[in-house]
Amino acid sequence: MNRTTANVLFSALSLAGAVASQAAAPAASDTSQANAVKSFVAKMVKAERALKGLRMTMETSGRMPGGLNLKTAGELRVLRGTQPESLERRFSRLEYSFGDDVRGRMESAETAEGILVFEEDPAFGAVFVRIDPAVVRDLEWAGNVLQRSDLPGMVDARARTPLGSGLVAEMLRTFDLKIDDREERGGVAGTWIIGARKAGLDDQDPDLPLADRVEVFVRAADYALMEARYLAGEDVLQHLQVTSLSVNPELQDDDFTVDGRGVRLRGVQEHAPMWEQIEQAVQRAEDKSADGVVRPSRRDDPERKRGK
Repeated sequence: MNRTTANVLFSALSLAGAVASQAAAPAASDTSQANAVKSFVAKMVKAERALKGLRMTMETSGRMPGGLNLKTAGELRVLRGTQPESLERRFSRLEYSFGDDVRGRMESAETAEGILVFEEDPAFGAVFVRIDPAVVRDLEWAGNVLQRSDLPGMVDARARTPLGSGLVAEMLRTFDLKIDDREERGGVAGTWIIGARKAGLDDQDPDLPLADRVEVFVRAADYALMEARYLAGEDVLQHLQVTSLSVNPELQDDDFTVDGRGVRLRGVQEHAPMWEQIEQAVQRAEDKSADGVVRPSRRDDPERKRGK
């Protein structure tokens, strides 16, 4: 699977780039522009924190290396409890197609019991797995260490920043972003954020976005990201559009259930392809961490605490 396909499918509609440590030092004007974008992202985060719930549908289209066309359609549902300690519930659904005959779907939900994932793809057929809470904590920790939002098994990364602040924040890592002069899109007031890829990045980095510039539109009414375009020259490589967005909708327990379509539910450890990806991601995080820092599940292991 090439890196464009992997980014789209594993992050389930989140088209973010990854960290690139080789970026050249920014000029003073670039720093000022970046700070303006960071201040704007802070407003998006503030709006996200005020949300009690959200339902959103999205579509993406893109062109992969080799000329294959990719399309996705999906939905996010997020519900937050009324108490600070309440777990946020998240649901994501994605259907995708690329080339002439490759189609698949992914559906996942995160609750207090962990994450349920149903996948149906040409390589492995249909699988229905549960990721227990301890493994979820390990994945969340690994994502923070690796600064990645597309680790296997996780609910769509955008569900954690549902108005899109996370997407813009990750763009800042690999693009010199600035606020554009345009103030509307199709008659809707908002802010355009644009930028070219940073100079001095390692072109051999497999996580480097293929696009050389990006354009993002954020709606003024609620600070919701409604469109993102990744371009190479005048060609649109990836295009994300939010087709509907409802803030604080009525959501029930049934809105956070995953339809296994008759497939037997099993632990993720029983599904070797996904489990190997999870283990590799967490191991990379341990390798990158300071000496002696391991995944949370190992830190919490009573045998380890006793030095055994």
